[in-house]
This record gives sequence, C-alpha cells and structure tokens, in this order.
Amino acid sequence: MKQLIRFDSNLEKKNIGRTEIIQGVSPLMPLRNLSKKYDREIFIKRDDLTEFGMGGNKLRKLEYLLFQAKAQGAKRIITVGARQSNHARLTATVARMFGVEVDLVLKNSVPLTHDNYRLNGNIVLDRLLDANIHEIDAQYHVSEFIEKLIAQYELRGEKVYFIPIGGSNTIGGLGYARSVFEIEDQAEDLGVSFKHIALASGSGGTHAGLIAGYAFLNKEVNVQAYNVQIERDPLIFETHNITKNIFKLLDVSQSFNENNINLSNDYVGESYGIPNIETWKTIRLVAQNEGIILDPVYTGKAFTGFLNDIILGKYPKKEPLLFIHTGGTPGIFAYNNEVN
Repeated sequence: MKQLIRFDSNLEKKNIGRTEIIQGVSPLMPLRNLSKKYDREIFIKRDDLTEFGMGGNKLRKLEYLLFQAKAQGAKRIITVGARQSNHARLTATVARMFGVEVDLVLKNSVPLTHDNYRLNGNIVLDRLLDANIHEIDAQYHVSEFIEKLIAQYELRGEKVYFIPIGGSNTIGGLGYARSVFEIEDQAEDLGVSFKHIALASGSGGTHAGLIAGYAFLNKEVNVQAYNVQIERDPLIFETHNITKNIFKLLDVSQSFNENNINLSNDYVGESYGIPNIETWKTIRLVAQNEGIILDPVYTGKAFTGFLNDIILGKYPKKEPLLFIHTGGTPGIFAYNNEVN
C-alpha cells in the first residue's frame, strides 16, 4: 500500500490524476486443467471481466485518459481503431457514462468483407452506444482524416480530446503500471510470486505499463508480449517510447532500452485480425478446459504462443506463470464464418 501511495503521489505532483472507472479488482485465478496438462502452474488475470462495456484492458488506460480529457475541458473524444476495435467500444462506453460525445474512426483494415464481420461483434455495441462512427477504407490516410475531423469540431467551438489507437500513449500506459499493485496483492493472497507474465500486444501501451510498473517496484519480471501485428520494429519502437516516458513520470532511474523489450512475432499468422487454425485450436482448448473465452485477434494468438513456448521450454518449469487476458470477447461474434 505504501508503494501504491508513492506511485499515485508521484503522478499527482505532475498534475496527472485518474477517473475511477473500475470499481473492484479483476479475478486472478489458476488454470487448473491446463496446469495439469502442461505440468506448470498457470494463472490468468481476467481483465476481460472488468465491469463495464463487456470488459477489457482499455478501461485501465481510460481511467487516466478520461481524467486528462476532462481536465482539458474536452466535450468530445475522438479515437481510432479497426472495424472490430475493442478499444473503440470501451472508449464509447466510458465517454457515454461520463457525458462526453464520442467519435470512432474505424478503419476497414482487416480483409474480411462478409456480413458477420461487418455488422456483428463490437460494431453492434458501438451503435448501441450511439457513437458517431466514421468508416474509412484501408488505403485512406487515417491521420489526415482525423486532423480534418478535429478541425471541423474546433471550428464549431468544441474542445476535442484525441486518444490514439489502443489508448496506447504515456498517459494510457499508466493504467497498466498501476495494475501491477493489484497483481502483486492477488499473487500474495495466492501464495505465489510471478517472475514471468505473458500477454498480447498490438499497440504497446499495456506491455509498456507492466514493464514500468515492475521497474517502479524494483522487481525483476520477464514481461513477454506476443505481437498481433505483422511488423515488429514499429511496435518495439512505440513500446520503448511509452515505457521510457512512464519511467520519467515515475522517477524510475533504471536503465532501459529496446533490447529489454520481449516481443515475439512467431504467432502473428497471416495478418492482423486473421486467426489461423492454431489460434482456433487454442480458443477451443481454453474454452473446453477452463470455460474461458479468448478472442481471435489478440488473446487467442498470444495464448497460442504462450503454450507453445511452454512446450519449447522458454519458461522455467518450476515457476508460476501468469497470462493477462486483455479482453476482446465481443469480437468473437464477428468471426462466425471463420470458426473451423
């Protein structure tokens, strides 16, 4: 608790606060059947069960992002993502809860054109929330579209707050730096200590936040991310920048460079948003053994990598392992045509 107070006070001195959105803690639980199957102690952090908007990791980021938006007097939030963006769905949820207008710029960047993908999943919830949806083609320069949209609203006298893809910037990453205290408390209650944490990464903010949080605690933890994007270098660069900037905000003096970022590109598959046979096998395995639903875009791919790396001996046999379930469950309903 003393460390958490120090964490919060460090940020308060820099005028960075958070809006309390998440009311409780998300479960951290053992995967009993898979632990037996793989002869490892495997645990999962259920951030898919955060309370609002059908859950997901972005709520932790939005606690800090929303505070900044309101502090700047913004009456409208604009964010961007793919058509089935979990981040867009949760941004719309939070904006509506706190009386802020919201615009979602959704890029048709995944090469799926059937009606299930176009009209089902997260897009149903976006519409339910009365978000202002702007669909753009994959070829369109999204930054140019957003600049014009912001200028349009500002001409009308509206103060706009822009949130980048995935809520992944320095302010958003603080949500996962803070989550480390919750994880450590839960681990203590379970009588374990995690030195190996795995998760999916698409925009770098969650990964960066976890690295920074453990650096703040001065605890050595291997945070292994599994990339869901085809290109690795841009995500390494972004993760490094966010981590470095959070270090500055938290007064962490630990040396850190791009070589310290553990990011696997081995399980991306064909492209972002396209699950392969192995991803679906993993989703079935976890659903049938643990009753937990992974998603086909992020956690399904990452858990595939996580289990395969366990088999390959990349994680120590006698140490407990933690996987962060970052959410995305509503998106699975957009993939009915793809289920094998």
